[in-house]
Amino acid sequence: MRGLSRLMVFACCAVLTACGGPRPAHVRQFPLTGEILTIKPDQSTVTVKHEDVKGFMPAMTMDFNIRESSLLKGLQAGDRITATLVVTDEDSYLTSIRKTGTVPLAERTPPPPAPVALLQPGDAVPDVVFSDDAGKPLRMSAYRGTYVLLTFIYTRCPLPDYCPRMNAHFAALQKAISGLPSLAHRLRLLSISFDPAYDTPAVLKAKAQSLGAMPALWRLVTAPRETVDAFGAALGLRVVREGSGGENITHNLRTVLVDPDGKLVKTYNGNAWTPDGAMKDLLDTVK
Repeated sequence: MRGLSRLMVFACCAVLTACGGPRPAHVRQFPLTGEILTIKPDQSTVTVKHEDVKGFMPAMTMDFNIRESSLLKGLQAGDRITATLVVTDEDSYLTSIRKTGTVPLAERTPPPPAPVALLQPGDAVPDVVFSDDAGKPLRMSAYRGTYVLLTFIYTRCPLPDYCPRMNAHFAALQKAISGLPSLAHRLRLLSISFDPAYDTPAVLKAKAQSLGAMPALWRLVTAPRETVDAFGAALGLRVVREGSGGENITHNLRTVLVDPDGKLVKTYNGNAWTPDGAMKDLLDTVK
């Protein structure tokens, strides 16, 4: 027990070191215009089908954080709005929201589809075949005998609190885990891209190198769209694609821990989880 406590202290220090100290905030602001599709019941998130955000990202449908719920007072699905998109190094949110009109009922965009039935802890995770950054097949069952912490990303994700945050979390975890030999040989990290048309093996390889991913511990993979969508949906991932080539992507965030028998242990929803918290869970789980 005393040894485990020392490991936890070491791991937490490594995570904090990997994340680095405070940095000056880099804040950018962009005008945004669009149609509200859904508002989360607690008014913390709004789904908006927006026009091009000049200088930042093309037209697409995205979930945006709301820091002041009062900004959504009186608004509902179908309303057209203008707003300011605030983007920092680690976060993004809408402010200065103003209703400018209402989309006629017949012209409204349908809301994103409801999620499918989800796997529960103890359920077997599907044994799908991915492609690694060399274009070689990699089955989930290849990880049998080890724990796998996996998450879903795409490399051109524009918002810092979505895929880039997952990448930063995994980089911090990799540093912490690599310093613990008793853990490093029993745990693997897997980032799964749901944008296979763009995230080719060459793109994934370049991304892995930029993140400092060590192949023995952390791999970036993808699969055909139908495969990765079905696999992700079973774990709670929601992906909506728009545009002629499906290049405009809306998604939520899901990270899960899979045990050595290929069964689901735990699910981390959204981006509120931290490397510190995940390390504690891992040290409690990986005996």
